[in-house]
Amino acid sequence: MADTTGTSLTPTQREGVSLAQALRQGAATLRQAGVPSPVADAELLAAHLLGTDAEGNQRGTAREGYTRGAVQQRALLGDALTAQDTQRYESLIARRARRIPLQHITGVAAFHRIQVRVGPGVFVPRPETELLVEEALNALRAYPQRRLRVVDLCAGSGAIAAAIKNALPNDALVTAVELSEHAEPWARINCETYGVNFVHGDALSALEGLGGYFDAVVSNPPYIPQGRVPAEPEAAQHDPDMALYGGSADGMRIPAAVAARAAYLVKPGGFFIMEHDETQQEAVAEVFNELGFVRVRCVHDLTGRPRHTCGYRPTV
Repeated sequence: MADTTGTSLTPTQREGVSLAQALRQGAATLRQAGVPSPVADAELLAAHLLGTDAEGNQRGTAREGYTRGAVQQRALLGDALTAQDTQRYESLIARRARRIPLQHITGVAAFHRIQVRVGPGVFVPRPETELLVEEALNALRAYPQRRLRVVDLCAGSGAIAAAIKNALPNDALVTAVELSEHAEPWARINCETYGVNFVHGDALSALEGLGGYFDAVVSNPPYIPQGRVPAEPEAAQHDPDMALYGGSADGMRIPAAVAARAAYLVKPGGFFIMEHDETQQEAVAEVFNELGFVRVRCVHDLTGRPRHTCGYRPTV
């Protein structure tokens, strides 16, 4: 692992390296590589290291107990890494310094109040999408007490569907629809873990015959305008294009088609919410209005950007 001078630890130095020293050097390496959150990532990689063995299998019975807080505490107590763990940590840091997503390295992504499995070939869920989950849950809580039905279109890893299912009563029926063959294995794992029904198919044609069946439709479709490459290497180089680009110069072709499918699937009085690019607020609102949704409004993310649009299908 490179230290602040750019050198690497020798085999002798790797013996008995303190966790605190490893964290400092790891954060310095990530900072030099331009990683946006070097300290947090260094600690999270250490948590992953301490929770798994060399083959990636869980150590002990409580991998989830290895959190950033636990790592910080162990560093303060003066814990040291073995030579093997120091080498493993060096490898983890080197991968992250190449801007491989943290979640691809650890194999998990924290989202809302759950963790989902992710890796190459599937879109890594973003914190701003948690607001979509909260808006959907708020709408669903206002419904009469009965079995709720929710569908997530363009589900990717299944994170949105899993988070919603996790927060609803046990009898809620939540379905996730995803087309990508690369995302499918991850989605199946996550959907099985959280009790979500998974459908491998095109969100624009799946669930035929279920018009007006769902209390809520949610979606984070591909929406980036064609040709606008994300600035972050993690997204540009590792997120699948199929999950990023909206299929037209303005990025609206796929979102508009998803909204039309949602209008078919949602029941009268039901709720629809969709994530979109900050430049698409007016275009998305126009699509919602043309499809007959009412009480249409935009939801801004924590940075104040227009990020989601939601509305209801009329009851009559």
